[in-house]
Amino acid sequence: MLKLRDDGAALPAGGVPISPWVDLACTGETLETNATADLTATKASLQRMAGQYLQGEDPHTPLASPLYADLSGIPPLLVVVGGAEALLDDSVRFSRSAGMAGVDVTLYIGAGMQHIFPIYCGAIPESDAAVAMIGAWVRSRTS
Repeated sequence: MLKLRDDGAALPAGGVPISPWVDLACTGETLETNATADLTATKASLQRMAGQYLQGEDPHTPLASPLYADLSGIPPLLVVVGGAEALLDDSVRFSRSAGMAGVDVTLYIGAGMQHIFPIYCGAIPESDAAVAMIGAWVRSRTS
């Protein structure tokens, strides 16, 4: 959305980042505080992947780490994240930054949930509820 905005291209009606990794500098506090609860994302694995992706470039580059971008003018966002995941702080800080930039943003934190927990729909009631919420949010912006 940032690139589309910067290029003057048409923007989508909205975005639904699910457990977004928006800080490739890996500075979020929950990378440490939720380390024992998160079964999938670890600070070490994220740092390794960031190094592979960035190839020596600055991890604060806005198109790589939208947390550091000017978010003004991007479409509405529904940010969905698990309350027990290492990337929780990424979502909280990103949502705050988006809101301060004037973006219509809703942050949904699934209490006790893991990274990308909506993928477990059909198996976990909280996942079913999150998918239903996402669907309603998308329909409200596209119908």
